[in-house]
Amino acid sequence: MSEETVRSAPVLGIDIGGSGIKGAPVDLATGEFTTKRLRITTPQKSTPKNVAAVVAEIVDALVDIIGDGPLGDTIPAVVTHGKTRS
Repeated sequence: MSEETVRSAPVLGIDIGGSGIKGAPVDLATGEFTTKRLRITTPQKSTPKNVAAVVAEIVDALVDIIGDGPLGDTIPAVVTHGKTRS
């Protein structure tokens, strides 16, 4: 995929929060969502496995829009060199 193709295709943005995990395709040129945001409540036992299952559910729900495009996420933690510290 060319750099221009990546920029014009929506990117899936996922926000992992303490009360909800949200996802939506994002137009990188405008910074706007290209569809309504999907929100699923964060599992009460928010283990990595349980959170990953919710993220997978969001990806599955939006795969027809984003295809095999890139995904970006945010997590509520201090991250240093790819490792969470809190």
